[in-house]
Amino acid sequence: MFLRIDHTTHYRYAKQVEFTPHLLRLRPRTTPGLHLLKSELTISPEVSVKWNLDLLGNIVGRATFPEKADELLIKSSILLEQNLTNPFDFILENRAMNIPIQYTERESTLLAAFLHPLDGSAGTILGYWLKPYLVRNTGASSEPATLGTLLSINSAIRTLFRYSPRHEHGVWNVSEIVTYGEGTCRDFAHLMIEAVRFLGIAARYVSGYLCSSPGGLEGESYTHAWCEIYLPGAGWRGFDPTNGILADAHHIAVAASMAAGDIPPVEGSYCGEPDLCIVHDGQISARELLPGEELMP
Repeated sequence: MFLRIDHTTHYRYAKQVEFTPHLLRLRPRTTPGLHLLKSELTISPEVSVKWNLDLLGNIVGRATFPEKADELLIKSSILLEQNLTNPFDFILENRAMNIPIQYTERESTLLAAFLHPLDGSAGTILGYWLKPYLVRNTGASSEPATLGTLLSINSAIRTLFRYSPRHEHGVWNVSEIVTYGEGTCRDFAHLMIEAVRFLGIAARYVSGYLCSSPGGLEGESYTHAWCEIYLPGAGWRGFDPTNGILADAHHIAVAASMAAGDIPPVEGSYCGEPDLCIVHDGQISARELLPGEELMP
């Protein structure tokens, strides 16, 4: 299938301002079955962009602006070919079949940052909240089945909590999510990550796009956040607790990080009073193309 993603960010200011360097996380990372066919980036005013890989291998552009301006426009258009069809196409190693997973010494060293819980006050809540899912997936070995437990937790977040868009920056902690019974996709990704790390399993935060399919529900096309879990034999696998599913062909990952909410698609600011920005508009179209539809003009 072919996927097209158009992402436009537009700022307007009351007067000309000086811009700090902006970080751009707009190019999808390379994954098995996904091929980048075409990429176009338009930025106004004139800008110099240098592309690099960050510590986690994310593709990040650093845009520097030589002149002041009263408007900033960043438009990214991407065409992808996606050949992934089955998110369950993996076989776990025996040491990963049950919880606790037996990571090798090398794995434990490399995964240390993704095993460490960041929400220090969440241990008691998670111990109580996770118990039913551990019991439900305990088999003859008396140890919970890894995949069954993870799928149950992923599905439970979708069932028990209400999705509530929130445009303010930041991520709620586990206590807030459980107390309010709602959250955004980045909140649910954080809850899933903390729950998985509590069980001794490595997890990381992912941001990207969820592309709509022909005939799909309105509102599927947007930036999205989920998590990836490291399972020996399967590698990093995406779990989307907002929708209660594994990340599939329509989930396009752009960047990953240790903590939720710290890898926005466009990151930067301007120099001046905080009320100078009078327009901040973002438009996104992320969808699967219909058969025979023109790929890209």
